[in-house]
Amino acid sequence: MSKKSYTVNRRNFIFASGLGILAVSVPKSVIFGEARGNRVVVVGGGYGGITVAKYVKKLVPESEVFLIEKNPMFVSCPLSNHFLVNLIDYGELCFPYNNLVVKYGVNFVNDEVIDIDLHRREVITSRGKIKYDYLVLSLGIEYDYEENPAFKEAYWSFPPAFKPGSEHLYLKRILDSFEGERFVITVPKMPYRCPPAPYERAALLLSYIKQEGLKVHLYFIDENDKPPIMTEGFMKAYEDFYKEDATYLTRTKVIEIDPKAKKIKTTKGEIRFDMANFIPPMRAPKLLEKIGIMKKGEKWVKVDPLTYETKFKNVFVIGDSSETYLPKSGYAAHSEGKVVAKIISSRITNKPWKGEIVHHAICYAMVNMKQAIMMEVEYKYDLQKKKVKKFVYEDNTWKVSTAKRYYEWARGLWRDLFT
Repeated sequence: MSKKSYTVNRRNFIFASGLGILAVSVPKSVIFGEARGNRVVVVGGGYGGITVAKYVKKLVPESEVFLIEKNPMFVSCPLSNHFLVNLIDYGELCFPYNNLVVKYGVNFVNDEVIDIDLHRREVITSRGKIKYDYLVLSLGIEYDYEENPAFKEAYWSFPPAFKPGSEHLYLKRILDSFEGERFVITVPKMPYRCPPAPYERAALLLSYIKQEGLKVHLYFIDENDKPPIMTEGFMKAYEDFYKEDATYLTRTKVIEIDPKAKKIKTTKGEIRFDMANFIPPMRAPKLLEKIGIMKKGEKWVKVDPLTYETKFKNVFVIGDSSETYLPKSGYAAHSEGKVVAKIISSRITNKPWKGEIVHHAICYAMVNMKQAIMMEVEYKYDLQKKKVKKFVYEDNTWKVSTAKRYYEWARGLWRDLFT
């Protein structure tokens, strides 16, 4: 698809690939002793997990905090669509975990969690066991192939790029080598990670296609009846600028995908394609079902809407895995992480915690290569009625200034995570 080659900045990529973190990660030879009342184990090094680990150490420096993450570096999903159309370098999305270790004293364990014993309070990794007093699970999402098996085989040829890292690199590579004329993007039924992301991706790709003068038609297959947020801004972009180059199919379910023959069968007929971005349904990771936090058949973890605590005391689930009134997004996970850090800190120090009943969610989305729209939501939780009131502000006017604020918003989040 690309008329010009695009390469990842080598210095940034090597730095971000984790080479700088090996010296400060917890080595394999370490045997962790008994938890002594102030040990916090955080599983998942995304927006939510990093926030908890950093802020517990800031609030209670004497606490013992472990952050377990299978990937050697953090890669941001917010702004990753920019990378796909050459608006930013891949290295800008990548951050090592060093500063959490050096500046805050977080113990970073670069390993995969294979099981958790909630009764013995043990997290089991491929290296051994880590005991905990407080456990925070910020595991993100898994693709739900049981919901729709059609997507499973297609994954290897047409990655969803809704998990950070290698999927985006692979999708970028095949986008750059694409020379066909028919492109398909699918959107699962809500809820899924980052509601505006598929629509932003489609808008950016269409804008890029126009900019480069390419003869490509996009088929946007949406299981929902409309974009779930910032509907006016996205639909105006489609009607005014992209309608000649795109077909938008709403309330359309994927039935079958043949990645070799490059055919997709939907409830509204069959479409042949040359290139595709198949985004499957999503769910909380099955590990949460395995350990008993989630019942079989459930997709998301039920938590206390104020504390994010599960039915197991001092065990919290935050971010995309949880079923709350907040959207599934990096910003929401970051916000939830701060709340949980305060709760855990208050319990370690035996100080009262004042329940937080107001949350904010901010979301930006590009509608073309230069302009963006945004939305801000305030959530107020009524303790007596146990209901949430939502106050929404949307700016659906396409603006260059909003696109600039989008960048600063993301960079502000990254600064808060890593400095």
